[in-house]
Amino acid sequence: MSNTPQNSRANRWRYPHDANEFDRLFTAAKQNSPQLVFDGDGVFTVSYAKRAEEGSARDFLTKGGPDDE
Repeated sequence: MSNTPQNSRANRWRYPHDANEFDRLFTAAKQNSPQLVFDGDGVFTVSYAKRAEEGSARDFLTKGGPDDE
């Protein structure tokens, strides 16, 4: 396993030690989430979630569910 993912294991990485490697990792997570990052002790899962629209919690909770639309 190299620092950059390989074709057969496109979501597996060794723990990055360089800012450019982190940038590639985060870009890969944004495009093809999740990414698995291995270090000597275990594995991290890096995933991406798009930021939700801003609004109040009250508005969110009072909108109702799918049956109310």
